[in-house]
Amino acid sequence: MSSSDAYKQGLAAFRAKKYKKALRFLEDLSDPNAIHLAAVSAQKLGEDAHAESLYNRVAKVSPTDANIANNYGHFLLAAGRLSEARERFQQALKYAAGLPAALIGLAKIETRLENWENAKTIYRHVLQLSPNSRVAAYGLGTALLETGEADTAKSFFSKLVETTETPEAMFMLGRTYLELDAIDDAQTSFQRSYQINPTEHTLRNLANVTWMKGETARFHQLIDSAPSSLSSTAVELAVECGELERARHAWNRRFMPGSIDKSAWLTRAIIARAEQNEQDLSHSIDKALEYDSNDVYALDLRIVADLMLGNPELALTRIAPLRSKYPNSQHWIAHEFVASRMLNRESPLLDVDSFVRAYDIELPPQYESIERFNNDLADALKACHKFKARPLNQSLRGHGTQTTRSLTEQKHPVINSYIRSLEAPIRQYLADIGQDPHHPTSARNNGAYRISGMWSVWLRGKGCHESHVHPHGWISSAYYVSVPDETNTSPSRQGWIGFGAPPYRTLGASEPLKWLQPRPGRVVLFPSFMWHGTNPISTDAERLTAPFDLVPN
Repeated sequence: MSSSDAYKQGLAAFRAKKYKKALRFLEDLSDPNAIHLAAVSAQKLGEDAHAESLYNRVAKVSPTDANIANNYGHFLLAAGRLSEARERFQQALKYAAGLPAALIGLAKIETRLENWENAKTIYRHVLQLSPNSRVAAYGLGTALLETGEADTAKSFFSKLVETTETPEAMFMLGRTYLELDAIDDAQTSFQRSYQINPTEHTLRNLANVTWMKGETARFHQLIDSAPSSLSSTAVELAVECGELERARHAWNRRFMPGSIDKSAWLTRAIIARAEQNEQDLSHSIDKALEYDSNDVYALDLRIVADLMLGNPELALTRIAPLRSKYPNSQHWIAHEFVASRMLNRESPLLDVDSFVRAYDIELPPQYESIERFNNDLADALKACHKFKARPLNQSLRGHGTQTTRSLTEQKHPVINSYIRSLEAPIRQYLADIGQDPHHPTSARNNGAYRISGMWSVWLRGKGCHESHVHPHGWISSAYYVSVPDETNTSPSRQGWIGFGAPPYRTLGASEPLKWLQPRPGRVVLFPSFMWHGTNPISTDAERLTAPFDLVPN
């Protein structure tokens, strides 16, 4: 067969989406178009090594072809090789200025890196060039939502849904409604997205809103009727609402012998961790790791099992490569903290007194007393609490609620005064912790910061926080607006916050290293990796806080 005939056959197969056949006809040809189509075909088939070889080959033959550079960039982007992908997209734009697909590739890189302002700029440029680009509209809406511009984001997602009701656009519209405290609209959007395409994300978000609205029966009906493809998610939701017996029964019912796969073993490990059953946790997570020894979530549970079983040295060998790969992820630092504590090892991580500090905020100038200020702040915060129950995926336990929209977006005068009053204690904290390069918090201290999230927690009788960390933060906090009287009188530190103890049992690291008494007007600042939780409130009194996370600016 001639090269011309082979190309025609390969092109026809490619257009018919018969990629295996297309690859067979095209990969040995010398024509750049043929090699390019062969690379895309191999990529479609999931043959990444073969695809990369073909992309390299055609890029050398046609270094100025913008479409080849663009497709190669998207291949690298899908593989998570962001810097290499950026080079290819820039190469494509060099030879085809304003190529929308390449610009979208650059915007997706900025999105992956959470450089939202850059992403917005690029997506806006794409929409100037291609006003009907749904990809750019979706991307810009997402970036707007992430930077607190929910009202503007809503207009983008609403238009997308009006044009074509895709599950992705419906889901993001639901997220936007949630940010705007339009709870019923959020639930309706999540419900529609779930009906069109039931996925883990749509089920989780729909279930969470339903639970927080206090619709317990509807919540249980939702997870009980979840399709078999979402069995793991359904069982995990039962764990998150605290119904461990129900979760164990559902696992046994949904995962019959012969159908137990990696996802099933991970879910069983989650149940075992919640039950504090270290033996079952260890067994289940080892089964899951047999499917994929590099699964990050499974490795996290394996580390927890090691620590619960009293094997901190083994845990450290697993933590080390993860700390190297994700140096700013507070989660892995938190596990290293526990292992170091169990080994009585000297470590800057364990310097709790230097890095957990309490300050009194500056009283806003229009107020004569901290009591008056906190009373007004309490009224403003309580108006932001729209739900009846705690969120499922957070640290709250018992009676309590948490706001969903960041307080930085509320534009309320007293909340704005609160935010301004934090500047002095934050600046003092940064000065107090210094810039020690051996500590992961002070090593990132350049004196500049931004608030990455701010919310309110309203605890009532029996409410508390399970010990937890903030994986994506840098410095975290608790500001006390009102606290129960028992925090001043209880010998068992009811309502107090404790630092340094994980939520799972360990030998030698199960008790907090430091306790702080909550006081109205006090802000506590600490590294985001620091385990922290509270003792329950025994009376019906309230505990109202306005925490926030900081990241370096």
